[in-house]
Amino acid sequence: MDRAQFIVLLLLTLASFMTALDSTIVVLALPVMMSALHADLATLVWVILIYILAVTVFSTQLGKLGDLRGRARMFNIGMILFGLGSALCGLSTSALELIGFRTVQALGGSLMMSNTMAIASDYFRPEERGFVFGTTSMGWNLGAVAGILAGGIITTFIGWRWIFYINVPIAIFGFIMGLTYLRDRGVRVRQDFDIYGAVTLGISLGLLSMAGITYAGVGYNSTVGLMLLSGMALFLLFLYIESRAKSPLLSLKLFRIKMFTLSSFSYFFQYMANNAILFLLIMYLQGVRGLNPFYASLWLVPGYLLGSI
Repeated sequence: MDRAQFIVLLLLTLASFMTALDSTIVVLALPVMMSALHADLATLVWVILIYILAVTVFSTQLGKLGDLRGRARMFNIGMILFGLGSALCGLSTSALELIGFRTVQALGGSLMMSNTMAIASDYFRPEERGFVFGTTSMGWNLGAVAGILAGGIITTFIGWRWIFYINVPIAIFGFIMGLTYLRDRGVRVRQDFDIYGAVTLGISLGLLSMAGITYAGVGYNSTVGLMLLSGMALFLLFLYIESRAKSPLLSLKLFRIKMFTLSSFSYFFQYMANNAILFLLIMYLQGVRGLNPFYASLWLVPGYLLGSI
């Protein structure tokens, strides 16, 4: 591995580290933010959901933007946008402001993550990519561990706003390193943007998420049923659009590949279980057991540390 490859690998791992850090650090601080911003759980949980939804909807489209405008350029813009969103999140004075600024942060994260693997493919040969992907995955798990520990310490002893401010110097460092060392090496391919697919998928997932949150809060009612039906109908419309789109958000032909289909479902269930358990454990440790964020974080470290190893 030459010097350029080492620095690129460092940047890609740093991007994975930052994204994971911010996901776990926010979950841990959720009960404290509810009290500080005078918001209920049904509202503030969108601080988590809006980030996941934005990354899901925009990652493929922003990956195409990297093909058009340059992957290194889009990665660098994502890095600084992530830092800007983090700073704005820390300055938020209400739950709605925080949710809005998390969207900015999510756009930055989407730009980084959607171009990370493409940049790795540009810089590393096929026989080297397994090591690269494994290293970035390790960065994700280490970021999750750091987010839990840092979230517990910062939220308990400094203040919840600093869980966002901590990203700013890291983002500035990554941005400077990216401008200095990262170069476009891949072939640029022109593709159309699947606007209709992105809109239908985003609204569909948003409605299904709102239905789940409402059901958890007040139980089943006609509003929950309407959101479920509307979300499912829009998801079916999304599948129809993807089957006809010239440059689809998600090519359905990929699911004819057995390995792609099985690994996709594996990732889906893995992340669903991980996020669900993390969320419930935080609510249990801080709500039912009455632990502060620091002591709650200590109970969560072993699982993520084992994942890193």
